[in-house]
Amino acid sequence: MHARRFLASVAVLASALSLAAGLPRADAAPADRPGPAAARSAALDYAADAHVATNRQRTTRGVAALGRHQCLTTLALRQAQAMAGRGELFHQDLAGVQRRCGMGWVGENVAYGFPDGLAVVRGWMDSPGHRRNLLRPQFRLEGIGAVQRDGVWYVAQVFGTRA
Repeated sequence: MHARRFLASVAVLASALSLAAGLPRADAAPADRPGPAAARSAALDYAADAHVATNRQRTTRGVAALGRHQCLTTLALRQAQAMAGRGELFHQDLAGVQRRCGMGWVGENVAYGFPDGLAVVRGWMDSPGHRRNLLRPQFRLEGIGAVQRDGVWYVAQVFGTRA
């Protein structure tokens, strides 16, 4: 079954949430699902691939590569977990991200339904709002969190610039 893909950004959040009502469900039985260690490894691979693909998109266009930032990564992972828990896309309070991580500028891309980190970055690049976030030269740092629920990946990419 080919998963339907959805994206949301601040500019298109309302329309994306209306589309997100019909999440695909996995047919795998609980015994067929990977254990916690395998799930963590797959999530780390997903995020690492998205990070590399993001920097490839930036550097081929003359924009500086993003560094990884632990606080942004923690909040991106919490956002991905929250979206997976609710089964829908939504943005977190970016003012809270600014305060917690000591950032001046922040931004966020969220998505679900993309099979891997390369595909999610391609999806973001095909969306004007996400593309702007991904290529914004003011952003210098990034954190990505990915969580799989019922066979569907939920992803948050949080950008920042130190205050």
